[in-house]
Parts: sequence; structure tokens; C-alpha cells
Amino acid sequence: LLDRADWLVKDARIAALRRAMLGRLRPPGGAPAAYPRVYVYSHKLPEVQLLTQGASFCAKGQWGMEVHIHEWLLASAHLVSDPEEADFFFVPGYSICMFEGGFVRMHDFDAIYRSLVENLPYFRRSHGRDHIFTFGSGMSANVFASWQEVIPESIFLTPETWLFNDFPDRTEPCFNTWKDVAIPGYLHRHEILSLAMQARPLSERQHLAVFLGRTDPSRGPHPATGEADVRGAIRRLHLDGKMFVGQNLSIPEMHGVMGNARFCFVPKGKSAWSLRFYEALFANCVPVVLSDFWELPFEDFLPLPQFVIKWPMHEVTDKLLRFLEEQSDEVVE
Repeated sequence: LLDRADWLVKDARIAALRRAMLGRLRPPGGAPAAYPRVYVYSHKLPEVQLLTQGASFCAKGQWGMEVHIHEWLLASAHLVSDPEEADFFFVPGYSICMFEGGFVRMHDFDAIYRSLVENLPYFRRSHGRDHIFTFGSGMSANVFASWQEVIPESIFLTPETWLFNDFPDRTEPCFNTWKDVAIPGYLHRHEILSLAMQARPLSERQHLAVFLGRTDPSRGPHPATGEADVRGAIRRLHLDGKMFVGQNLSIPEMHGVMGNARFCFVPKGKSAWSLRFYEALFANCVPVVLSDFWELPFEDFLPLPQFVIKWPMHEVTDKLLRFLEEQSDEVVE
């Protein structure tokens, strides 16, 4: 965006400054790198340079984790400069931001990623099994149409563990539980502060359950699955006057509604994952996950049943609302 505006400050200079600052954050030299040791491919590869434009822009919004994981590694004690010492190789790329921001057209990604993989000097040693790619949206690795052919054994960091509605011909998820890592979406600190500041005490909350988002057919089930239309079920509960559904609210209004509810619904939409889950946590609103095939991040490390309700998509009826009404303040707290 800066380069298109013909400003004196170019994106390449900002990127160089960000990398220099991140280098200053690394632990003092002399100590060996922490395990696992990670080599991060640099802007010397033209495809990496193309896919990591506009970090200042791409670091914002729900897909910003692609930038923040990259930059965290550059400032990490795990970073090694000698690829021969590496246990893993990180391949930076902000693909969904490149598409949404108008930097790269969707149909161009396949050729870009093919060329990138062809030029990764250490990829062939293990068929890419030690190479890590980030795909930060519901499309997941499907932004790279040939991923099953080119990088099927590589490790994906992605929030999406199921199917994306806009790819009706893709009937198998990109995510593989045995090799990939489910990551959270990104919330900026000002969003977190806004959610926390508008979170009311439980005794003052007026709504039993809320959902903030679209309930139209475009957010329905994936065409190939025959799964329940969970957002349609939420729409019916709303039309019957049994719960609050908000659409087209401003961010402060949305945060205020979540902070005024005991339970926040997090249904499947176009994709299985949703940023509403993380917003609910910071609003102290109990997330009710209505997405059968979403593997939540860090399930092996967090006691999720203690603060998350996961409910079957096909049972979003009065039965769910009765269950929520039965939960005492002590349980909800």
C-alpha cells in the first residue's frame, strides 16, 4: 500500500526496520539456541519477499497470527542462522492478507507457492516433513491449490481444522491432527482491553445467550457434508424471541453485548473456527462452541471442559437453552 502511494518510505524499508528491531530482542549471543531449533527462510528468496509484504498492515485483524508467529520466531531463542543446525524450517507467508489486501490474486498463489517450494534448499531432504507453513484463515492450505501434491507432509499452523464453504469440491480437510498445529486467531490488545472493560459482573448480565454474526444461508453447512445448519437454528431461536442475535454492530457495541451475556454462541460458519471464541473469553462470557469438527488450540494443555461448552450442532434447540438456564452462578463463575 505504501509503495502504491509512492511515499518516500517504502514497505521494504519498514520490513528491514522491523527485522532489525526483532533481532535486538533476541537473547544475548553466545548461548546455544533452545530446542527445537528453527531456521527461518528470509527475504533473500523472492517468493518469501512477495508473500510477506506489508507486515504492519497484515499484523492486524484475525489473520495477523501469520505475521506474529513469524516475528516471534525472529526474536526467539529457538532461532538459528545456520540451517545445518535446524530441527525445523519455517517458511513465512501472509497469504490470506496478500489476497484480502489486493496484493496477490487468488489464482496466482499456486504458481507462487510452487516456485517457492522448488527454491527451498532444504525441503527435499525430508520431503518437507520438517518444514512449517502458516495458513491463517478458514481457507487454510487451500489458498495453495496444489498443496496435496507439493507439501502434503509439511507441518501447517492454521486455525482451521475442517472444511471451508467456498471450496465445495474440497471434501477432505487440510488439517491433519497427527502433524499439524491448531493456532488461535489474532486479537489486538486494544480489542482485548475493550472486551475486558465492558465485561459486567455476572449478576448484572441481562442476556442468557447471544450470537454476533450472520445467519444467512452463505454461512450454512458445507455443500458436501450434509451437516446441520447451525446458524439457521440460531436464527430460528432469535426469531422466536429466545436469544439475542446481533448483526452489523460496531466493535464497541459488539463488545458491550458480549460483556452483558452469560453465554456466547460460537457456531460454525463458512469455516469451522471463529474469532468469537477468543472474544468471548476476554469478555468473561462462557463460549458455547457449536462446531463439531473444530479442534480447539492447545486442547492437550488446557482444561477446556472447565470453561468451554461444546454442544452438538444438530441439537441447537430449546434443549440447549434449557441446559444453559439450569447452570447456576457458581458453575458459570
